[in-house]
Amino acid sequence: MTPKHTGNKTSHFSLEAPLQPSLRQGVIHLLSGSFFGRSMGFLLNLLLSRVLGPGNLGIFSLILTTSQTFEIAARGGVDYGLSCALTGQEGQRSTEERQQLARTALQFVQITTLVMAVLLWIWVMPFQGIFPQAMVYPKTAICSGLIAIAIFESLGGLPWDIFLILGQTRVVALRQGLFAPMKLAAGLTGALIAGVGGAITGYGLLSGLQTYWLRKRCQGFLQFHTSRQFSWHEAWKLVRAGLPLYGTNALAALIFLPLLGEVAKTAGVEDVGYLRIGQLIVQLFTLLPGALIPLLFLKLRGNINKASHTRDTEPSLRLIWCLGLTALFVYIVIDHITVQLVFGQSFLPSLQPTRVLILAAVLDSANQVLHTPLLSSRRTRLFGIGQNSGAISAAALGAWLIPQYGLQGYLIAKFSFSVIPVVIYSVDAWQKLETRSLLPMLLIATAAITPLCWWTETSVTAQTLLMGFSAVTTFICAWPLRHLLPRS
Repeated sequence: MTPKHTGNKTSHFSLEAPLQPSLRQGVIHLLSGSFFGRSMGFLLNLLLSRVLGPGNLGIFSLILTTSQTFEIAARGGVDYGLSCALTGQEGQRSTEERQQLARTALQFVQITTLVMAVLLWIWVMPFQGIFPQAMVYPKTAICSGLIAIAIFESLGGLPWDIFLILGQTRVVALRQGLFAPMKLAAGLTGALIAGVGGAITGYGLLSGLQTYWLRKRCQGFLQFHTSRQFSWHEAWKLVRAGLPLYGTNALAALIFLPLLGEVAKTAGVEDVGYLRIGQLIVQLFTLLPGALIPLLFLKLRGNINKASHTRDTEPSLRLIWCLGLTALFVYIVIDHITVQLVFGQSFLPSLQPTRVLILAAVLDSANQVLHTPLLSSRRTRLFGIGQNSGAISAAALGAWLIPQYGLQGYLIAKFSFSVIPVVIYSVDAWQKLETRSLLPMLLIATAAITPLCWWTETSVTAQTLLMGFSAVTTFICAWPLRHLLPRS
């Protein structure tokens, strides 16, 4: 008999009943794991950057980015479909039905992973997809490592979503708090032994061990019945429910991966290495959104009054957007000294890319809060319009500008991908928020700090005026959150 779920105090899992985890407790679990994991990850990536240098770090970054894109594309939308099927009013199913749905989703990802692995190999080898032709290391070995990591990461992605649906936030915290640092530590060990080839091998081995652990963990609570055949009908229902979300996310990922490859081919893998530094620092700015957004979705799914979903997200929107802008202010003041001391003189060209990526991350975090009510209410059409508009503009700008301007063209494409959806979602959410002036003021504060991200050599006077105006506007927006501060 399968043991019943008793919260986070047991290591046994069951799909007997839908669970509504505490938002506060879940955020604490995910935030603590994410904070520890990303802190360790930042340190390990720092050491990797010093061991590999800009060029080899760019190759390693291309592999990690490709594997992340592969994982998103291989899911087919079943993660969102499964979340909707097992939560809210739709989650009132029998234990057997819930187990079968989860099992079908896992099997579907297995099939798509194998198919896409073949397509990925064709793209990176015969079609010379993402890597430049001139490489020090054997291209066949690099591509083989890429395929292996992509397969492991894809097979190990969906189980974490199932644990989150079960409310097992302590287990989900292991993803960032334990496994992510372990994979980077293995990559660093390999890099010290054999350069970028050793880094790829070490990272791939730990990724494979993580996937093995997850699959064994899933078998414990899914009660696999070998006599039950895979149901394409059930799989299609999950895919159809998540198709709008999947289409937008996959489109964006599949657009930016070739654009990044074009940067490597036209400007060199060193520029990809500079982007990697920006991506590492951005991780520190996405700690809170990464912990809050998944649980906010589950909470809104459990709220029957869907008309109040947007209004209920206002405190989260204030907190994430204002904190993001405040952190950006601080970083702009200290970034030159920080990069030089932490990463070294060779990575100083990463100053401008990092500022732009952080600004885009602030907008992306705001986008996630703004579109969470749409997804929880299954208003996927507006979500698709916002995300696809940003993706299409990024594709057009990237294809036009990257061949001429290299990294600058990529940054323009990335910024357009972030700013267009936030404007579209703000128009929809404006009348539904209790404070009508909130969104216009946040957009004005963001616009004021934008020039300092693009032009790092701005005069002291202009920098002071822009940052002062943006800081005052942000402070006004954040003032209603003062009750969150500790009291004496």
